[in-house]
Amino acid sequence: MFALTLVVVSIAVADSVNPSTVVPALWQAGAPRGRGVATFTLGVFVVYLAGGIVLAFGPGPALINALHQIGGTLEHALEAAGGLLALAFAATLWRSRGRVRTEPQLRRCSTRGSAFMLGAGIMAVELPTAFMYFGAISAILSAHAVAILRLSLLFTYNALFVAPLVAILAVRLLAGERADRWLGVAERWLREAGQLALVTVAGAAGIALMVIGVGGLVAV
Repeated sequence: MFALTLVVVSIAVADSVNPSTVVPALWQAGAPRGRGVATFTLGVFVVYLAGGIVLAFGPGPALINALHQIGGTLEHALEAAGGLLALAFAATLWRSRGRVRTEPQLRRCSTRGSAFMLGAGIMAVELPTAFMYFGAISAILSAHAVAILRLSLLFTYNALFVAPLVAILAVRLLAGERADRWLGVAERWLREAGQLALVTVAGAAGIALMVIGVGGLVAV
């Protein structure tokens, strides 16, 4: 199970550098004493973990089995279609790369409850397209891990996923007001670099899916 754990940890670390969660956390950290970062992080963790548990212990095994049974032309057509969607997404991001605002549009949450709902809401919207997370869950299910191991791996994945948010909170609490400038620079850099990273990942995934899908269709 060491290899499975290594796969899950690797995916989680890559997935944790997510502008959709890190940028709002950096912005929220600019509030006095970083108010709301902890509950924002909790909202992200709870919803992402809950979604993983539903998939791993609910319809996940049946869905994985159904996908494995899809074969031939339909399978390759779906791969090609997925590649086109990924490439279209990458192209849209690339065209908008110059529209980086000097200030984020997100408003700081005034209460811990609203910060929790913000984190939970972001993950609820992102969960249907959390392909890296789905990949980790698929690996867990394919290994036929026992229930306690599945739960442990999901918990580990989500703990690593929110690790950057916890680090932001720690910097804000330990550095105090001095952290404002550091967090501001980090936020601006991540909004720019994060967009480029998403373009690269989406483009590479789209090309790979297109090659596999179209190659499969030609070979059928």
